[in-house]
Amino acid sequence: MKESEVIDLAAHCSYECERAVALKLEASGREYWRLIHEQNSFVLCYLDKSIGNHDQFCYLSQFFENQNINASKVLIHRPELGVTIQEDLGNDDLLEILNDSNRTDLIHKSLDLLVRVQEIENLNIHRLLKSALLEQINLFSEVFCRDFLEINPDESIKDLSIGTIENIAKQPYLNCHFDFERRNLIASQDRTLSVIDFQDLCIGPIGIDLAGILLDHYEPFDKNFVKQSLEFYKNKSALSLDEDELYECFRWGGIQRNMRILGTLSRLYLEQNRSFRLNDLTMILDNLINIIPGGWSCKDYMIESIQPQLEKRLALI
Repeated sequence: MKESEVIDLAAHCSYECERAVALKLEASGREYWRLIHEQNSFVLCYLDKSIGNHDQFCYLSQFFENQNINASKVLIHRPELGVTIQEDLGNDDLLEILNDSNRTDLIHKSLDLLVRVQEIENLNIHRLLKSALLEQINLFSEVFCRDFLEINPDESIKDLSIGTIENIAKQPYLNCHFDFERRNLIASQDRTLSVIDFQDLCIGPIGIDLAGILLDHYEPFDKNFVKQSLEFYKNKSALSLDEDELYECFRWGGIQRNMRILGTLSRLYLEQNRSFRLNDLTMILDNLINIIPGGWSCKDYMIESIQPQLEKRLALI
């Protein structure tokens, strides 16, 4: 949308503003804008009604508030316009502010918040089915490899997909944000964290959210830091898993998540010409390769065939 259109939408919601500043465009199609009026600011989220609605987000926002979970607060919802106006939590998401000096503290706070979200009871959310998890994994072969890279993946990728589903099925299933990563965690001035973009919350394997925050799309995989962080999570959580079991949850959740995201971002480019996340593909693939267990032939195939083809493809864009 144009700024003028956003200002007009805000006026229809009885929010006057002098400026509207684009914040981000999500893979879901949601557009986020900061509305600025004198000394006040709010966030407007727009989603085309033909794509979806904000109903679940509003429900969860209110539920989180009742449970004292720091999260985006909805101030007004206008479903006929495809708009919510939310409290402005600021610009300090963890993607922007996390560094070597504060990494441990902020990741621990993230994991503490994750445990609190996981343990909320009586949420009206769906369970992530095995069929859906497999369909998401298959985006790697069907979209990332065949459509984007124009290569036909070998049988080792199919073996990895099946193995991932088998291992994920063994994990505990709890409340799952489904995109619990640095871009969706906002820090206040006192470094209290709030979670945003939680409309896809479901009952899912714990490894997906653990990988979301610990298997970064923007930094190389750091196994020692991951294991230290999982030790903190273990002490906070009521789950009766040892260190090795938790790491396997993280590993297979990360494999599923990275395969899904490689396919999703490729499809956004191919179908909607959204190239804003293509630069992330190299790190996402590299981290995927690094967490696959030794002895899986797909690791060699990815290194020898998929990585070089990705480099060539990105060089042409």
